[in-house]
Amino acid sequence: MFRKWIFGVVIASSVFLMGGCVSSDTGGGSLPTAGSAAPVLESSSDLGGAYKLRPLDPIYIRFSGILEQQQLELVIDANGEIRLLHLDEPIKAAGLSASKLAHEIEKRYLKAGIYKHLSVSVTMTAKAYYVQGEVNAPGQFQLMSGTTLLQAIAGARGYTPFANKKKVSILRHGKIYTYNAKDLEKHPEKDVKIKAGDVIKVWQQWY
Repeated sequence: MFRKWIFGVVIASSVFLMGGCVSSDTGGGSLPTAGSAAPVLESSSDLGGAYKLRPLDPIYIRFSGILEQQQLELVIDANGEIRLLHLDEPIKAAGLSASKLAHEIEKRYLKAGIYKHLSVSVTMTAKAYYVQGEVNAPGQFQLMSGTTLLQAIAGARGYTPFANKKKVSILRHGKIYTYNAKDLEKHPEKDVKIKAGDVIKVWQQWY
């Protein structure tokens, strides 16, 4: 009898805790406008992780700790590879995040004994942004001055029938900002300006 009572308490507590973790989006309240801070509502893992590089993506590589080469701007080739100075074999960049590619470059140079101390950073070339998720034409897009979130979605040929317009996320510098696009459509003055390197995701509607 005592065990049954303990089991009931545990179950009730679990239900209460789970219920407390669920947040509802009623679409109410003002959303951050361009240039203002937005609340981080999701985690990077929820967004599907960092953007994975693709063939023909332009990237910027910065080397620290060496004098021979300090920065490099190039485009991933059609095979998804890049070739770097002193390395005989190409590096497969497609499918990696920018941070993982930087780690791979460091590892290759250090393992080959070419450099003893090296730090590498990889970023996506400025003037480009990315749209993922429930849009008709996901991919990389050229950033034009003044491009907004709604314009970026329109540039990706709009929403699919499964899109959740109330949940559109922007991954920017490791932080994730989530917006209600239906509210932005009603109040264009709240629309958010897109920055270089932004990764936009339109989430799926669960019926």
